[in-house]
Amino acid sequence: MILCTRKIFGRGIWLVVLGVVLLQVSGCSYFKWGGGGTKELEQTPEALMNEGINAYQRKKYSRAIEAFQKLKDRFPYNQYAIVAELKLADSYYLNKDYALGAAAYKEFEKLHPSNEIIPYIIFQQGMCYFKEMPTIDRDQSFAVQAVGEFERLIKTYPTSEYVEKAKENLVMAQKNMVHHEFYIGEFYFKNKKYDAALARFEGIVNRYPGVPFPKQMEQYMKICQDQLAKAQASKALKP
Repeated sequence: MILCTRKIFGRGIWLVVLGVVLLQVSGCSYFKWGGGGTKELEQTPEALMNEGINAYQRKKYSRAIEAFQKLKDRFPYNQYAIVAELKLADSYYLNKDYALGAAAYKEFEKLHPSNEIIPYIIFQQGMCYFKEMPTIDRDQSFAVQAVGEFERLIKTYPTSEYVEKAKENLVMAQKNMVHHEFYIGEFYFKNKKYDAALARFEGIVNRYPGVPFPKQMEQYMKICQDQLAKAQASKALKP
């Protein structure tokens, strides 16, 4: 979910950006004289923004990334820099470069912690991790990170428009983690490692209250408890 610049930045900055997008630029660059008296071609911030926005709107995200990165690096104090920082992160996300997207959103939050779009930035950080969640048989580090960001958004900005979707995705990420734990527990169960299996199953119940778990888990837990009780009783009968 990517917002339009009007919604994210409000009317003031949107009008600035809109003016750039609609501007009929006679060329994408201007000539400036170098120290040696030769002409050096350099793009203006306006031209880079125009190039980036146009590429972004045409879903040419790699080109948009290049333009926004140039603007950000060459003109860090320009009025368009903050827009470039945001659209750079959005372009990475839409280009499915989720690791770079997460890093760009994180940098934006670090540079502009009091900006009114921080709830969106936190949500998008969560989405970058959410999109990289693997199957249940793999390490769930991305799911853990997604849960962390969604929980942070819900706790810090409970009235944000992104909270409802964050809650939905939070449950999905937690469900992934539950099934991962169950996958491991089931492996122990099938290999008659009842103590290890029960520990995994009980961990699911304690750590993820309210998150649906596989229906056979209750049956597995009962079998584990019965088998462990029998083993304990048998041990007690030995002289």
